[in-house]
Amino acid sequence: MGAGFIGLEFASTARLKGLTVDVIELGQRLMERAVTPEISQFFLRRHERSGVNFHFGTEVAGIERGGGDGRYTIALAQGKKIETDLVVAGIGVNPNTELAASAGLVVNGGILVDQNLSTSDANISAIGDCVVFPTPYATKPVRIESVQNATDQARCLAARLVGKGAPYRSLPWFWSDQGSDKLQIVGLTHDVDRTVLRGSPETGSFSVFCYAGDRLLGIESVNRAADHVVGRKILERGGSVDPKAAADPDFVLKTLLE
Repeated sequence: MGAGFIGLEFASTARLKGLTVDVIELGQRLMERAVTPEISQFFLRRHERSGVNFHFGTEVAGIERGGGDGRYTIALAQGKKIETDLVVAGIGVNPNTELAASAGLVVNGGILVDQNLSTSDANISAIGDCVVFPTPYATKPVRIESVQNATDQARCLAARLVGKGAPYRSLPWFWSDQGSDKLQIVGLTHDVDRTVLRGSPETGSFSVFCYAGDRLLGIESVNRAADHVVGRKILERGGSVDPKAAADPDFVLKTLLE
């Protein structure tokens, strides 16, 4: 259940083991909350080609465990039933904020912290998937579930605790290995209103440059690590890439770093 990173990574691994896989997704496309339609379409083709069965716009009405064989029957809201040996729920998380709330800290979709990772009580700090924090890479505070964010926030807070503090300004980046394909994302692209394709999905190696107007918000790369690495450096420096240059496969991106 769930066609996000966790669900698709598990599905691709199960297919490599020769298992039959059904993915049930409430949304209308793969990784809908995280990536552009171009990335969703590419990975849909790859997973379907490997033999994964998808059920979009579908809710789970119930799960029952059978008799002696221990198999499960998943009832979908539309009436269809799927029998399976294993159910994996990769449907997202809710942050555990109960302790923070009971301590009187401000909570709104997560534990609210400032740019120094301090909560509403200056004597208490918070980091990781449970916090909502300001970032120069978004127009409003965000909560991010990623390894990079958790570890970078830990380093930032540790530095402050030993008197070497600085505001948390790390650039968000993510990755997902699905079968033989590696997806790498840099930046936050929730406010994208324009995309530019670099490379070709048909070749299995391409990037989607995501813009708000002419301002580069982030880059989604599939099997194209060089675009990701250079893009991270450009965005960390507060730079951008002209959309025409991004679309030109002969334009060398790293010249923008000189």
